[in-house]
Amino acid sequence: MAASALNLGSCIAGIPVKVHYSYFLLLLIEVVYSLRYTQTSPPYPMLIVFVFVLYGPVLLLTIVVHEFGHALTTLKLGGTVEGIVLWPLGGFALCGPTEALSGDLKVALAGPLMHIPMGIIWWGIYVAVTGGAHGYWPGSTIYLDVISSGAAGFFEMLSSQAIYLNIILLCFNLFIPAYPLDGGRIYAASLMLVLKLKGQTAAKVTAITAMLISSGMILYAVLSMLSKSAGSELLLGFVGAYVLHQSYKLWTAAQSDTLGNHPIFGRECYKNTGENNDASGDGGDVETTPVPAQTDNAVLA
Repeated sequence: MAASALNLGSCIAGIPVKVHYSYFLLLLIEVVYSLRYTQTSPPYPMLIVFVFVLYGPVLLLTIVVHEFGHALTTLKLGGTVEGIVLWPLGGFALCGPTEALSGDLKVALAGPLMHIPMGIIWWGIYVAVTGGAHGYWPGSTIYLDVISSGAAGFFEMLSSQAIYLNIILLCFNLFIPAYPLDGGRIYAASLMLVLKLKGQTAAKVTAITAMLISSGMILYAVLSMLSKSAGSELLLGFVGAYVLHQSYKLWTAAQSDTLGNHPIFGRECYKNTGENNDASGDGGDVETTPVPAQTDNAVLA
């Protein structure tokens, strides 16, 4: 990873943050896609700057804060964190296991919930810039003339898009049960804690659900491409392909009864049945495997 990633340092809790060089592929795609607006009449060259800032530093900071939610919660619950890595489909924190399944659920929830304070901060910036002239809640439409009207208009559009970026990431990672993304891990842990399913059964249900969802994501992306209206939908297709691949691997491992080496379902707290897991969240005496797991965060903006 050292040879293929840019090290950003480790200023918080000694957790190293790295950016895989392929991360910049998303930024490149969005910038190239925005170039078509330089050929319009009138042209809007400021859109290129806008897209660069939104998908560059704004998105980068958003993902880092999300992953620190996972990482710091893991440390608080007694787990270990090897680092945070950003890549084209978002980011992931390399976290060691917590002592209880309820703790793992808290770790999975912590990342998406970080989008709430981030969204509030961006909302405050939006209100400060506009002074409530257009109401106190922004629309989701990007107005090219507003972006090009000056600094106030630029930051009005930037803050409004940052708000919706955080809303989308919150909802997608929290409510879409697409393993191995956060929603999938929340779904898997809930199947065991609430429905008392055994680990192997929960793995199968999680895998099937994720495969169905990912197939729909890929289909939507393909249809968007055929209609020549694909923009960020292309990224949705890539995320769908990644989810489909990972969920199929989980399904085959569950079917062949080889979940013992799985980074998530191979942990002791996942091996136990739902009845045996500690739902109180205060740990316990369950021994855990030292295998680090990825808490993934998909970027869909």
